[in-house]
Amino acid sequence: MLSIDIKTLFCLIFSINIFSFFTTQGQEKIIISEGTLKVAALSEEELYFGLSEGDELVFNFSEVKGKDLKEIEILEYPNGSKFFDYEQESITNKTISIINTGIYKLRLKNTALSARVCRYSLERIPADDNQKFNTTVYWKIRRDTTKYFVEEDYLVSKDTTIVSVIPNKVERVHSQTSTNGLPNRTTVQVTLPENVTSWSYYLGVGEDAEAIFQEAEDNANKRRTQLKAASKFSNGLSSFDPTGSTVLASLALNGLAEFGVPDKADNIQYWFATDYDNAQLFMNGNQFLQFEKGNGPLSYNRMDFPKKGTFYICLFNDNVMDGVDVHIRISAFTITENWGKRTIEKFQVKTWKEPYLKN
Repeated sequence: MLSIDIKTLFCLIFSINIFSFFTTQGQEKIIISEGTLKVAALSEEELYFGLSEGDELVFNFSEVKGKDLKEIEILEYPNGSKFFDYEQESITNKTISIINTGIYKLRLKNTALSARVCRYSLERIPADDNQKFNTTVYWKIRRDTTKYFVEEDYLVSKDTTIVSVIPNKVERVHSQTSTNGLPNRTTVQVTLPENVTSWSYYLGVGEDAEAIFQEAEDNANKRRTQLKAASKFSNGLSSFDPTGSTVLASLALNGLAEFGVPDKADNIQYWFATDYDNAQLFMNGNQFLQFEKGNGPLSYNRMDFPKKGTFYICLFNDNVMDGVDVHIRISAFTITENWGKRTIEKFQVKTWKEPYLKN
């Protein structure tokens, strides 16, 4: 029969107590974080913390109303999963051994249509020689700049041009009692060029009005060298149609023209009909759409509308006995943009937050 004396038994009990004391001290839990998290419907919450090599992580979790949470996961940052559970309402004293010093993350995901309120605790059992490890995670802003190239359109130049749409058309408009049976109404088609900015027109009845026009044209030609300088467009004129009118070019550019008033010329009533159908309504004596009208022996104006397409000049002679010859002139100011392609350098800056530890 084995016998142990009193002294030996006392030494054995003392040794066991001392071993138990230091073991308990070595495994003392340190709270990393504890509290309550509300995970909104169809969302997730994340909590970051640091751990040291050799630590033990003890994790507890419960949903306050006993409802399941879809996903519960602890990861080693950025995506090394250390623990994952699915559709749980509570987890008790889940212990994870930490191999690597680094940043860890608690992820709680809720796929329900109502919120989940979760109590949790994260406790650390530190390695014997690392009691004061700082588990706080800090954040810094990172930026990465990437250079790339794109093709873009750019304006090379602008060509500003005076175009003679109708240099000089003489249109006969018969009287109300014309013996040939022709009507005292007529129309003239006008088609504007592309890229019109503004345009001008002149309508003059008979030779007296034409004499007034030629006098104004002569005066304008004398100042033709100043026309570009007088233009409000810094590039001046790229080209000038030699068949056109200088005085109408000035009118189209700046709204400036100098015409006298004829003493003996007959008058003409006119309208600018919007399209062919409305011109036909005019010819038939019906109501029609128009955007400009007048009545006189000599008429002119600068127009900003329309800038493209076809319209019709409608002429009406209210003279009972005499037909009239109407001189029609139209000039348009156009700006043509010349575009090219070029390669330009651009930069894209990507910004993100990156976690780090201060140990």
